[in-house]
Amino acid sequence: MTDVFDALRLHPTPATPSPRFATALRDRLTTALETPMTNTNTGNTASTRALHVTPYLTVRNAAAAIDFYVAALGAVELHRLVGDDGRIGHAQLQFGSSVVMLADEYPEFDVRGPESLGGSSCSFHLEVDDVDAAHALALTHGATEVRPVDDQFHGSRQGVVRDPFGHRWVLSTPTPGFDPASYGTNAATMGFELQEPAATALSGDEHQVKHYDQGDLYYFTLPTPDLAKAQAFYGAVLGWRFDDAENGHVGNISAPPGSAHGATVTADLYFVVDDIHAAVTRVRAMGGTADEPVHYDSGSAATCTDDQGIRFHLSVPADKYRR
Repeated sequence: MTDVFDALRLHPTPATPSPRFATALRDRLTTALETPMTNTNTGNTASTRALHVTPYLTVRNAAAAIDFYVAALGAVELHRLVGDDGRIGHAQLQFGSSVVMLADEYPEFDVRGPESLGGSSCSFHLEVDDVDAAHALALTHGATEVRPVDDQFHGSRQGVVRDPFGHRWVLSTPTPGFDPASYGTNAATMGFELQEPAATALSGDEHQVKHYDQGDLYYFTLPTPDLAKAQAFYGAVLGWRFDDAENGHVGNISAPPGSAHGATVTADLYFVVDDIHAAVTRVRAMGGTADEPVHYDSGSAATCTDDQGIRFHLSVPADKYRR
């Protein structure tokens, strides 16, 4: 007897997905791979990811490009996704503390590399220990010299190469002993005028302004029984400058700033949160203690202890101290 469901059974031949579906799926895979996998926090839905830009290269032969970047530029391959047609749909390489992503060309989705487009509109700056050696190594592995290595007016020794896949790389090593104060003067000799935003000149605390994410260290204090003695010691050892000798605040260090203080008996750490009231509630829920938030000119703060009695502070920096 014939199975009545035979008429409904589909042929097992794989179907070609629509371009729109394939593009959407690839985007979802890329997004998932870019998401940090070490975050196990399921109770806080607020984003704590720092703002950053990651270069994403398109090349005609991604597998060969990975080999080149590893051998010639010192990259470390993290992973790659290889499609059933042999093309690499996504790969990640580590250059020091930076990650670069890349993929093969997918002209059917209008994704093309410099070789197909006739050139690249951007360059990549890579700081190396020895620019002369790095430049020579890149040429040995097939790069083309765009500009030979030479000392530059801005305090770096640089050379420029084009990799075999069409991308330009500025290889650079800082010039020992370069005086940053000469940057503007040197630029003028090259026909450039150094212009800086007015806000930089107007704000005396500009060096202590930065982008903060939840969990960042915002401020610290060091306990000392003799404030004047501590100021003399850290001034001589670390170059700290105390503009107001009475409060111990260190005025010349970049964020996170701090102070030496005679009234404290333990070091105090101030951690950034997005919502101080919600954070206080979480501390108490986890078995810790938290004072009610207090508002200062520098922002809001709440003194807390964890569930083992260790003191720390929560902070929401004032707008003038964050970007």
